[in-house]
Amino acid sequence: MKENKLFEALLDVIPFAAYAVDIETYEVVYANKMMTEKMYAPRDEYCWKKVFGQENICSWCTIGELHKRKAIYQSEKMISTFFDEVSDSWLQSYDELVKWPDGRTVKYSIAVDITEQKEIQANMIKTHTKLAMQTKKLKEANQKLEYLATKDSLTGINNRGHFFDLVKKLWSKNLEEDQEIFVAMLDLDKFKNINDTYGHKSGDNVLKVFTKTVLNILEENDIFGRIGGEEFALILQGNNVDIISEKLETIRKSVQNLSVPYKENEEIKFTVSIGVVKKIDDSTIDLLLEKADKNLYEVKRTGRNKIKLTVN
Repeated sequence: MKENKLFEALLDVIPFAAYAVDIETYEVVYANKMMTEKMYAPRDEYCWKKVFGQENICSWCTIGELHKRKAIYQSEKMISTFFDEVSDSWLQSYDELVKWPDGRTVKYSIAVDITEQKEIQANMIKTHTKLAMQTKKLKEANQKLEYLATKDSLTGINNRGHFFDLVKKLWSKNLEEDQEIFVAMLDLDKFKNINDTYGHKSGDNVLKVFTKTVLNILEENDIFGRIGGEEFALILQGNNVDIISEKLETIRKSVQNLSVPYKENEEIKFTVSIGVVKKIDDSTIDLLLEKADKNLYEVKRTGRNKIKLTVN
């Protein structure tokens, strides 16, 4: 038919592979020049063999889906992407149900090779994934460096340097009018005897258990740091000296009740002594720690496992 020839001649100028398939018989009723050059079995009749070199209906066939879309959405068009294993290429297919000049309903398809585009996308994904992994590793490395720079390697609490950095920031803040600051020195009693009797590994375990116990009692705005071997400093904020005393007493009693396993049927018991002072006016942290240390020394001198708090 002249109409068919004219129609097909117009489709031949499309710069992509195009073909039409009878939706009832799967017969290829038309293939433009570019599609004909790429056919796997030109003499075959069925589209899956003729166009794509498959032994059965292609897994990506859209004829059934086009029927559904027509019934549900009143749409006879769709775009799909699939991988053609025979040609080892990615194709994007623009499919539409149309009436062919001879009266048959066909699936008219334009297949565009998007393999290069997919490869570019894949390379971009790989690059972004690699970059994300490198960024993650860098972030983890920075976090590790920050941890090493600010935390005590044994106990995980603030090290001496970071403790004083946090105190400096606190000193520069304008606290609420009724808030007061208390500085405490904590020292494990007879810690040298623990190391000498049970060994340094057991001594380290005692320090870990001690710091973990204290952390569970403290609040978010409390500042706790290890400033020496078995010496610890603590900054507390509050508006009631009795509440501060109660918190410190909770720490003392909790430590007194601790035990660290040593050998079978043997455990290590230990206590803590605490010296505390209240910050007055523009007192420096060094001065307050010195005063707290004097209170701590007095506790040690008079029996240990006690608290001495002064507010002036």
